[in-house]
Amino acid sequence: METELLVGLWDSGPYDYGAMESSWLGFLPDGRGWSGWESASGGMEMTRFRWRCPEPALLELRHQQSFSGEWQATDNAGFTVTSLGSQEPDDEVMLTRFTIGPDKTILADETFTALHLEKPLWFCSTFALSRHAISLQDDPIHATPPFPSYSSEGGLRQDPSAGPEFWA
Repeated sequence: METELLVGLWDSGPYDYGAMESSWLGFLPDGRGWSGWESASGGMEMTRFRWRCPEPALLELRHQQSFSGEWQATDNAGFTVTSLGSQEPDDEVMLTRFTIGPDKTILADETFTALHLEKPLWFCSTFALSRHAISLQDDPIHATPPFPSYSSEGGLRQDPSAGPEFWA
């Protein structure tokens, strides 16, 4: 049940009162995802990961790629990535306890669904659910080469449909 509740786009916006930075998370239902950080000065960092819940209320993120670059605001209150400076493999594994429940902040007019992580990700541990509907096109750099996965022999495999063997 908790796994389905994590699927979607999450944003730190309602918790960013007075901050010059913001973070976001995307959890796809197939176990892929991404996290990102952006600053008011136009800098950004992103990580693509595989995710799962090995036990209730425990989230495992296996980072695969890290990116840095620059962004620019768009008319529809979103942003577009204007350049990618670096793209590197990333093998960090993060385990963190989490809770999901209702919350309200000074920046939100209404109560929203919140994700609270025990350990921060991109300097943030609280995120508001933007929406459950999500696709790979919601990844801000979705046009960058596909999510990698690693074969059991340890080699990089560019197969975005990698299944349970990824966790072996």
